[in-house]
Amino acid sequence: MTYRGEMTEPLGARIRRLRTDRGWTQRELAEPGYDRGFLAKVETGSRPPSDEMLAYLAERFGLTVDELRFDRPPGVADELRASLDEGYRDLEQGRVADAETRFAAVAKQAAGYHLDDVECYARFCQAEVKWQLFDVAGAQAELEHADELAAAAPPWLRAMIVHRWSGCRYLSGDAGAGIARVEAELAADPADPDAELCLLSALIHPLMEMGGLHRARRAAEDGRRLARAATRPDFVARFHRQASQVWQAIGRADQALRDLTEACRLFESVGFDRDAARCRWARGYLLRRLGRLDEARSELTAARDQLATIGSDEGLAGATVELAEVRLRQDAPDEAAALVAEVWPLLARDVEALGEATGLRGQIAAAQGDLETAIRLLREAAEIQRGASLHGAAVSTSLRLGDALRQRGQLTEAIEAYRRGLDSAAGTEG
Repeated sequence: MTYRGEMTEPLGARIRRLRTDRGWTQRELAEPGYDRGFLAKVETGSRPPSDEMLAYLAERFGLTVDELRFDRPPGVADELRASLDEGYRDLEQGRVADAETRFAAVAKQAAGYHLDDVECYARFCQAEVKWQLFDVAGAQAELEHADELAAAAPPWLRAMIVHRWSGCRYLSGDAGAGIARVEAELAADPADPDAELCLLSALIHPLMEMGGLHRARRAAEDGRRLARAATRPDFVARFHRQASQVWQAIGRADQALRDLTEACRLFESVGFDRDAARCRWARGYLLRRLGRLDEARSELTAARDQLATIGSDEGLAGATVELAEVRLRQDAPDEAAALVAEVWPLLARDVEALGEATGLRGQIAAAQGDLETAIRLLREAAEIQRGASLHGAAVSTSLRLGDALRQRGQLTEAIEAYRRGLDSAAGTEG
């Protein structure tokens, strides 16, 4: 369907066109509310219609005031929203170019019709394209553009904009700013269960990585109660995926696996293949932590292949690094090194993944007997992680660095590495 969407026709000319399309005379349209002469001046543009007259004419035409004012076809807002929903499924299933073209077209049409809520949704969808392509700066810029229109958006969309903006700040090494904004939105007491669940989900991973386990657990427990009232399956699924990290950290691995399985089911039920694949990645991570390496390798390989097919660079990078960790633990350091090298150009866009991959390269070097390279890379990884306040990761890396230094007989430096690891541990909540 083609929409006019741009204000190329003066309002008076539009009123005349709508009148003549119906076969009405000026008197038939104007009376009894207004006289024919006044309507004639409105149609020629010599007199602007008042708000009251616009409301009167809109009612005569069977339109809303905004449909008359902005030349909106009846029902166009719902059609544009449905188009964005379809485009989002295209994006989730890897049809990135099709989705991007659709989102840009709808954004232009919505702007022409002065549909701020629909334009906001379109701008958010454009940010999702950048997110999928691992263009963190581009995604944040689009989200900030969407945020300018967010006052007109529904609560769930405002919450998702904040969720993704927080994620961009986290990936850029500024997790504190992301957490602060999410918590400020929650403090404003969102009156919509989907919006609140979305915001709680946004808190869990950055809090976990910054050592805030107690705060993350509170968010997970609050979200678990709230999920029963939420109506959007994708929001419930996203919560289950995030909450699984908390259950794993407190020793409830079975609950974590159940949450990931349910998240995958819900994402698949709405055609969100990208997010379903990310659940498989998360399952692989958990299975690796549980020592079930063969299962982890199978799950991560499947997730990696699906994310590559979909075109999700961010997911591909993360799943590949995690698969490399599994292969290292399965005594295949050369394969692990090749996997990391394959996605290395992507990793600079995500400070967490960069720190993890740099540390992994250090572990691989140690496994290959190159302690000098291992020490250099582990030092670099620890600095990245401390700089981004990723306390939990910095603790593990510092311990590995200390062990490598001790192997080389550098005991004073090893003790210093262990001490810095303890300092990082002090930055956590336990």
